[in-house]
Amino acid sequence: MRPLEFAVAFGVTILFAAHSVPAKRVQTVDDAQIVDGASLVASGERVEVFQHGVDVDPDFLRVCEQAYGRIEALTGRKLDTSTLGPKVRIYVSSAVVISHVWKGYDHPQDPRGIMFLNPRVYEAALRGTNATYAHEMSHLFTWRFHSHTLREGLAGYLALQLHPGASVGPNVDGYDASMRIPAEIVDYLGTKRPPPDWLVSDAARRRAYYYASYRFVKFLIDREGMRAFLTLYEAEDPQAEFTKRYKNSREELVRMADLSRSSESQSASEGDPHRAD
Repeated sequence: MRPLEFAVAFGVTILFAAHSVPAKRVQTVDDAQIVDGASLVASGERVEVFQHGVDVDPDFLRVCEQAYGRIEALTGRKLDTSTLGPKVRIYVSSAVVISHVWKGYDHPQDPRGIMFLNPRVYEAALRGTNATYAHEMSHLFTWRFHSHTLREGLAGYLALQLHPGASVGPNVDGYDASMRIPAEIVDYLGTKRPPPDWLVSDAARRRAYYYASYRFVKFLIDREGMRAFLTLYEAEDPQAEFTKRYKNSREELVRMADLSRSSESQSASEGDPHRAD
């Protein structure tokens, strides 16, 4: 789904989502028009920042350059500049509702080192309370993906490594809140199934989908490390790699990830006498 279609489809949902914006802000300008109409704010060694319909603080470049270096260090991956271009180009635009990379979910079909942020995400990023910008930048470092849930989970994981507890995308609480994950979402984790249609029209399930993806990826990285995870992530058939890399099937690992979270929550509760039930 293209970013413009994505935003329009999600327009009704954002009226009642926790991270909503006014309906009049639904994106009506496509990404190419934003690129053509934007002006350069600041250019660094690895990042360029542009503004479109909004004034952007040049100091945002420093924030983004630091994030670039930390994502590079956490993943052990260099940006694929031969494909994406020499620098990451970040466009902060009043026309953007949902922050995304160029072409959104279809980025691998036309890969470019471009990401789009809405003003709310940009302003909160300056305060360090929203890590969505780091989530989107992470997508560029890992743009070749075969499992959409692993892609979104990894971006969420990296974003929260940079800004623990910050908001990320549709989740305003930094993934720290307890959330029941529907079985239909569990069935997507670690598979090659394309994003479900309801991902752009159902706010509650969208939050759960991103939360579950993050939680599963965090479990896998905590278990075997980033190198093993990226081998899984980059495999043509991730499902065939689970047993090879983790000695358990995908289904077993999904169950273990859930139990792992429950155990951590129980231990935290028992260890804190002031924690409310």
